[in-house]
Amino acid sequence: MQEKKTVGQAIASLVLGILSFLMFGFLTAIPAVICGHIAKSKIKSDPENLKGDGQALAGLIMGYITIGLTLLMIPLLAAIAIPSFQKARSLAMEKSCQNNQRIIESAKVEYAIEHNLSDGVRVSQDDIGVYISGGFPSIQCMEQGVYTINPIGTHPECSVHEFPNAYD
Repeated sequence: MQEKKTVGQAIASLVLGILSFLMFGFLTAIPAVICGHIAKSKIKSDPENLKGDGQALAGLIMGYITIGLTLLMIPLLAAIAIPSFQKARSLAMEKSCQNNQRIIESAKVEYAIEHNLSDGVRVSQDDIGVYISGGFPSIQCMEQGVYTINPIGTHPECSVHEFPNAYD
């Protein structure tokens, strides 16, 4: 009697299933499932000459478990990541607005020094526009706020973001 030959896809399914479970997750789980089904199909078609049904089954089980765990983890990771991204975006908008206010204040100071102006003197966008790269229209609040220049000696303000200690 001839010894049964082990189907290569059964061994591949087992190895890929183990790798998917321990390290590579989804990347090797799908090939583990595919190889497992191919191996089981070959063994079913010629059971007298082929073996490896247990190995194929083990690879299938580990592959399907890994796929299931991965599908469960995606929403959990999204639930953690999305609020963090929103917080980072909001903070970036605030910092951008704060930087714009500093640019406006710096332009006001330069204009005041150049024209020997004291605190309390009002300046316009046209007055300080030459001290801002791209002119005053290039300064935009990311949340559609409006900047108030304020007199010299008083910090500029944004209608959306308040920075009481923005210059400390």
